[in-house]
Amino acid sequence: GRRPAAAAAAARREMADTAVDVRKEDQKLINEFGRLNARTKEIRADRAVLQKQLEELDDATTELAMGDGDDVQLMLGGESFVDVSEDFATEHCEAEQERVQAELDGFDAAIAAAEKRQKELKKLLYDRFGAQINLEE
Repeated sequence: GRRPAAAAAAARREMADTAVDVRKEDQKLINEFGRLNARTKEIRADRAVLQKQLEELDDATTELAMGDGDDVQLMLGGESFVDVSEDFATEHCEAEQERVQAELDGFDAAIAAAEKRQKELKKLLYDRFGAQINLEE
């Protein structure tokens, strides 16, 4: 027999010939899919900014570890530089790395949950509308 994907595609083509009315509950699902899509894009953009911040913190921690041990470090605090000990700067960078990584993990979990729900919505909506609906980005 045909592969499941091919059979599903054939079924969608057959359904395309028959118009399907959009019910209120269908519209709610379509709207939910759109909101999830927009939210996922926002989260990915925020995640990219945090990922860059994490890389910069990693670079700073590496620089501190490779320091010559003179124990004088300048750290940007708001809009000014502050003299701090190497240990303080290292601890600060490591704590910030942990904080940023935890935030990244939260973003990853939110993206995974949204994608899981979108997959469920796609199945429901494609089963109902076939080729009459396009749920890609």
